[in-house]
Amino acid sequence: MNKKLIVAALCLTAMTQTMAQNITGKVVGTKGEPLAFANVVLLNRTDSVFVKGAVSGADGGFVIDSSCNGGIIKVTSVGYKTVCKDCTGENVGIIKMEEDSKMLGEVVVKSSLPKTILKNGGMTTTVVGSILEKAGTMEHLLDRIPNVSAQNGSIKVFGRGEPVIYINGRQMRDKSELDRLHSDNIKSVEVITNPGARYAASTKAVIRITTKKIQGEGFGFDAKTTGEYDEKNNFGGFSQLNMSYRKNGLELGAYAFGARQYQPDNKDLQQKTYLDKTWNQKSEIRQVGIIEAMNFRLDASYQLDANNSIGANFGFLRNPKQTWNGDMSSSILQDEELSENSDSHADFFWQKNNLSSNIYYVGKIGKLSIDFNTDWLWSKEYQNDVTKEQYQEVGMNAQSQTAHSLTNKDYHLLASKLVLSYPLLGGNLSLGGEYSNTHRTSKYQVVPTNLVSDDNSRITECMTSSFLTYSRDFGNLSLEAGMRYEYIDFNYYEYGKYVPGQSKSYGNWFPSISLSMPVGKVQMQLSYAADINRPSYHNLRSGIQYDNRYTYETGNPFLVSQISRNLNYELAYKWLTFDMTYSHTSNPIISTVETYKDNPAIGLMKPVNGNSYNDVAASINLRPSFGIWYPSLTASIDKQWFDMETHDGKSLNKPMASFRFDNTLNTKLGMFTWMMSYITKGHNENLYLYKPMFCTNVSVYKAFLKNRLSFQLFIYDLFGTNNSHMIAHFGKMKDMIVDIQSTSKVSLTVRYKFNITRSKYKGTGAGESQKNRM
Repeated sequence: MNKKLIVAALCLTAMTQTMAQNITGKVVGTKGEPLAFANVVLLNRTDSVFVKGAVSGADGGFVIDSSCNGGIIKVTSVGYKTVCKDCTGENVGIIKMEEDSKMLGEVVVKSSLPKTILKNGGMTTTVVGSILEKAGTMEHLLDRIPNVSAQNGSIKVFGRGEPVIYINGRQMRDKSELDRLHSDNIKSVEVITNPGARYAASTKAVIRITTKKIQGEGFGFDAKTTGEYDEKNNFGGFSQLNMSYRKNGLELGAYAFGARQYQPDNKDLQQKTYLDKTWNQKSEIRQVGIIEAMNFRLDASYQLDANNSIGANFGFLRNPKQTWNGDMSSSILQDEELSENSDSHADFFWQKNNLSSNIYYVGKIGKLSIDFNTDWLWSKEYQNDVTKEQYQEVGMNAQSQTAHSLTNKDYHLLASKLVLSYPLLGGNLSLGGEYSNTHRTSKYQVVPTNLVSDDNSRITECMTSSFLTYSRDFGNLSLEAGMRYEYIDFNYYEYGKYVPGQSKSYGNWFPSISLSMPVGKVQMQLSYAADINRPSYHNLRSGIQYDNRYTYETGNPFLVSQISRNLNYELAYKWLTFDMTYSHTSNPIISTVETYKDNPAIGLMKPVNGNSYNDVAASINLRPSFGIWYPSLTASIDKQWFDMETHDGKSLNKPMASFRFDNTLNTKLGMFTWMMSYITKGHNENLYLYKPMFCTNVSVYKAFLKNRLSFQLFIYDLFGTNNSHMIAHFGKMKDMIVDIQSTSKVSLTVRYKFNITRSKYKGTGAGESQKNRM
């Protein structure tokens, strides 16, 4: 009932607004492309006094809530010459902007508040011309976008989880692509909390990053080096080099990245098993990971004319060595009486090679827009783990055991995607289809052979999908509606033999709708969509993996997909934004632990489908400014109604709140930012944060030589307080208490750029949901 009232209220307000007189039009660039975020104002002809204003949307369109009254329309945008024209009617038509080469070459913009626009299901934050330009790395920039958190390589959208990221319309294939960008390259960041039918149904959230369009041809490069030092005396870092050459319509690009980074992982565990006796395994783990990575990529694109371009790329990603070395000391107690002690040392070695390519065509034939992509991906992984254990039961002699496991995995993917768009009945109709074929083999063996069984499995999967969306403006009201269908044909083989009980075929429909409109100076948006979380290939395996003497892992070939149906409301007013999402999740995929072969000392971790549940998440963000001081305050809360049989009861319903307070001083000496965050106790599905978390980060940014040379000093977890304390409920028989120690670190980034231009590469990729599952 409440949902119907909200929709009715929005529609009624829209009808009222459309009765009033409005000024409409469209702003385009030099080549006729839509120009977003242009400032369009109506001025009084006699004294040039401001009357009303608006900002152009992603399609270049704008609506000013006023009549002309003989006034003047003035349009401004960074990097373009100002345009003034007489306002003679309700529709002023297309306003074409000319690039200002002088401004583009040495534009100096006074830092101000970032603007926020709600439209087509997204919340867009303007970066260009705001203090966010000096945020530094892309991770630091995204961490300061409303409803986004980005730290230590993990990017999440509040209430939705990990997003799919697009850069200039092309989907990001690996996280190192973000390292190619810097905050001063970025024009805007759009966060879509409730993606519609255009996106793969497995997409929970989308972040669309648009870079600045910069004039210039010839050779350019951008070099960056980051050094990191943590409290455990580990020194690592990464370096990257972007090179480009542009001449007429041709662009060639090359990218190289290398890294050696350390990841300390210190934690204390308690695994409690409730049988006729209470078994408690207490473990202290001290380990560190060393990650080495290299990434190379070549791009080539050619602009056939103003509306058509082709291109291709080839990428090579290699992790020559990723090692984890650690020690674990454990004691097992029965009803608090010591039963066994053990010490173990583990050496894990992991290696990966990845080859990928993309070919695309983006263009127009008359009014028909075409976007075609074909992707190919090959990946091979090798893992070699050795665990040496020494254990002693009470009253018995000490014994030792060495477990050696080998894992080999191969992946192959071929995918194609086609999207067609055509203007229809005053709006825009888009139709798309995608096909992908995936092949994966996995071999796992462990010595001694009596610990667990070996695994030799193969998976083939074909996925087809299609979608239809229609968008149109009705006065101030913008509507986008769509429908998506996805079909999966999944086949599972064990030791070369087809297993019908673990093979499946299923299809799903995913409707979506989005309504957005301004009411005065308040922007509002309401959207509905559904998403799906299909089990990863790792979760679908049937073999058992040996971790240590007390912990084994396995998959579950009988898992079904998790589906969430989401209703989202967003509001923006000046420097205030608000977001609320209601979700109903069916068949959530959660982890449980069972005893292995009736041995209470060994836990077998296994994914299962839990009970359906409801969740409500809300957040508010305030970003005013006072001279050189730019504070930002975010408060959010997440409440779930999740039931699960545990040793302590059924309801896991305690809400979790978080608060963040950033303070930025933008001075001539540099930009100084102090960031503080606090998370309360509360539940997240079957996890319970039983102690609050507090973190303080500090950033100092300074640029020289007309912004060509820049330095950024960043301190993570200044006071070492960002420890995590959780209880994981694995059913009525098992709980795990996890206390993870945070590691403070400091990084220094040095960057130099010369004649850098925005890439013209427009490939969007195909088969992305399958790549993510792989």
